[in-house]
Amino acid sequence: MTLAGATRAHAAFPDFYTDEGAFTAAGTILQTTDFDGYDTNLTMLGASETFGALTLSGDPLIVVGTDSYLQPVRNVIANNLINEDLEASIGPTDFNMLSFQLGNLQGFGEQVFVELFTNLDSYAYGLYPGPAPENLSFYGFIVPLGEYFTGFSMHVTNIDQNFEATTIDQALGITDIRLGTTGEVCLNRICDGGGGGAIPEPSTWAMLILGFGFTGAIVRRRRPVLRTA
Repeated sequence: MTLAGATRAHAAFPDFYTDEGAFTAAGTILQTTDFDGYDTNLTMLGASETFGALTLSGDPLIVVGTDSYLQPVRNVIANNLINEDLEASIGPTDFNMLSFQLGNLQGFGEQVFVELFTNLDSYAYGLYPGPAPENLSFYGFIVPLGEYFTGFSMHVTNIDQNFEATTIDQALGITDIRLGTTGEVCLNRICDGGGGGAIPEPSTWAMLILGFGFTGAIVRRRRPVLRTA
């Protein structure tokens, strides 16, 4: 059914936030990706779509609107093949802050398995977001300066399947994907601790995408440490 590696042992997990205000106050948000500007019904996208420093991948991707039969409280993006992962790659700028609003479109109350990838490690979480027709749950993550997010993947699962993707028709959707830094920001550069990667003005994103492109890195899976929240 459709809707239309690690290089060292695990250190401490990223700082974990469910309070959006506290997360935002911890640093500077440099990019927010939402889908409110899309149609309020269903909008089919490509298998890979780039939004600034964020590239999302699905089979293909679909924007589920507030007036669609799933009726999320906000437009969200999902994998149209609902039993497969929604994946993201992040780069080239060194963001050590990542957050998103997450909801279950189907299979309310089920666990969402989220794996975060950084330049140093990977971290896995079992999250329990609310039903998307009622609310979206905020989740934020911060790693120390010098470590930065390179991507993430997520799928709906349950404890009886050892955190593998469920074969039951369940689905998740996300929006408000935020990237930022806890380091010093001056002009258009992260000046301290984040690698000093330049952050282009919005008008230059198109030239960067045409000239260089952002590729969806395929991350080799391994069984990570799991944390539930």
